[in-house]
Amino acid sequence: MSAELFALTYGALVTEMLQDYEDPKLVNLRLDKIGFNMGTRLADDFLAKNAHVPKCTDCRQIAEVLSKNAIPTYLGVSSTVSNWGGGDREFSLIIENNPLTELVEVPASLSTLNYSQVIAGAIRGGLEALHFKVYATAIENPTNTEIKIKFDQILRDNLPAGEED
Repeated sequence: MSAELFALTYGALVTEMLQDYEDPKLVNLRLDKIGFNMGTRLADDFLAKNAHVPKCTDCRQIAEVLSKNAIPTYLGVSSTVSNWGGGDREFSLIIENNPLTELVEVPASLSTLNYSQVIAGAIRGGLEALHFKVYATAIENPTNTEIKIKFDQILRDNLPAGEED
């Protein structure tokens, strides 16, 4: 599927959801859930395609892998890491040429809509599948999309045997 067709299809999905739910905040929640479900499935695909990527043990490594490997693999664009905070437990991924927003102009009346929340949800789902609980939010800026990520915890109850470190 071409990126342009995907962007148009995604735009139609968001439009339909806005008509169905009427509240952009509810649409944000649904987009996040859709992304989360996608991310949990993409985690295995990512690991299969990127066997050379080492096991991440801290947020800086996670940010690096997301920025240099995951975003280019699944969105076909580059991203940068910035805005470190919270003792290196919070950071932002900056996507300059988000393919989802290239053909879209969100009206000011929908300022609470996080149009690219599906990306944040996919990151959240993918990391949770890899035993990292994070919070992720998409913020649209005039020149880029910022995905704010905040690390919460390692999900130790779900770790495979022998990976307790």
